[in-house]
Amino acid sequence: MDFRPFKPNRPFDIKKWPGYYGWVILVVGTLGMISAVPGSPPGMSVFVDDMIGALDLERSSFALAYTLGTIAAGVCAPIAGRFIDRLGARVMGCLSYFGLGLILLFTGYIGQIYSMFPSAETTSVPYAFILIFISFAGIRLMGVSFSMTTCRSMVFRWFEGKRGWAAAINGTMLSLSFSTAPLLLNGFVISLGWQRTWITLGCIFIFGMTTMAYVFFRDSPEACGVEVEQSTSKRKDSKIRVPIVKEFTAPEALRTSTFWYFVAGLALNGLIGTGISFHIIGLGDSLGMTREAAVGVFLPSSFFHIGTTILVGSYAERLKMKHVLSFMVIAQLLSLAGAYHLSDTFWRWCFIVGSGCAWGSFGVLVNVPWARFYGRKNLGAINGWVTGVMIVTSALGPYLFGLCYELTDAFSIAIIACSVLCPIVFIFSLLSDNPQAVIYYNKKAKTKGP
Repeated sequence: MDFRPFKPNRPFDIKKWPGYYGWVILVVGTLGMISAVPGSPPGMSVFVDDMIGALDLERSSFALAYTLGTIAAGVCAPIAGRFIDRLGARVMGCLSYFGLGLILLFTGYIGQIYSMFPSAETTSVPYAFILIFISFAGIRLMGVSFSMTTCRSMVFRWFEGKRGWAAAINGTMLSLSFSTAPLLLNGFVISLGWQRTWITLGCIFIFGMTTMAYVFFRDSPEACGVEVEQSTSKRKDSKIRVPIVKEFTAPEALRTSTFWYFVAGLALNGLIGTGISFHIIGLGDSLGMTREAAVGVFLPSSFFHIGTTILVGSYAERLKMKHVLSFMVIAQLLSLAGAYHLSDTFWRWCFIVGSGCAWGSFGVLVNVPWARFYGRKNLGAINGWVTGVMIVTSALGPYLFGLCYELTDAFSIAIIACSVLCPIVFIFSLLSDNPQAVIYYNKKAKTKGP
């Protein structure tokens, strides 16, 4: 849908842009995905203690509000996907960033808002919990369900032949952004205070990111009257580059087993990754490690993360995605074995390598398969379902690992349970054939006849 101010040739016509405009889309789309940082566990970590003190909340209640807010955002993600396909990435980008800016401003003033309500001693209504839930649900809804889904759908509508390279660049930049977010945000908090930091971020999104989305976002090559980027390889014997013979709608995609096999792998990776990283200090402490030693696993793991993203992304057009899915599950199983014996040097490196390779594969698998398997026409709605499931499972990871520790005084049962799930998902990965290939080769067989 093109509203007059949002027509593709305004404020400039990309047909006159020097070179392929998809690379600009990749840059601004990746920058747009960083909007998820403020509401992510690493980004939120620098605000936690100050906000708990300002709202007189217990840490467990604060964590529960974050979990429930994240789940609420995940449930709404499929709705966001449908809006993206209907209104377009450009309109949704502007609305998402403006909305995210407003909820960040609300979070910045949450202490003053809370002071307007009766104190906890005079009322049984948990006003602080409700306010924090609204804040977290809004940040995750606008920052992940809407903004990130919008950018992901937009970027991968602009690439065909170099989709793997686009995923590699996108994944690398996001990895660097999320890994440096706590340090940068902590600097802002020290300089400005936690409230002014939220307010500053809100203004950046309202005025800066919304303007960026309006000026540079475009829905698709077809909407702009240009051809989508194609592979330079003309090998006719390629069994990987199956042509798109059917544009799946989201309900049709959800009815294929391949969709759920891939989503199961991504969801399991999210659950394990967030569960262990959120409790890494507690896990290390339970095994006799210092705080510094436990946190120290993240830096070397990031090198394997980035290396795997670049390597897998660069060869994505020559690889079957189900093989990448299998590799991710094996890597995650290695990380679980390492986490179980994290205090031992050898097993600690198993965790570092396994976790890094799993997340590096994840960066490609969350982006590449959907356009390859189901076409680009309804990518927003399909990505909405993928994002929704991942948000929910990522939110459950810290809670389930924490609950396990609370009940058993150890994380071992949670690690073992996830280890049992890995072989099941590995079997799923072996059965995850490209739906386009099934249709394509069936048509070829019927054309040839008996």
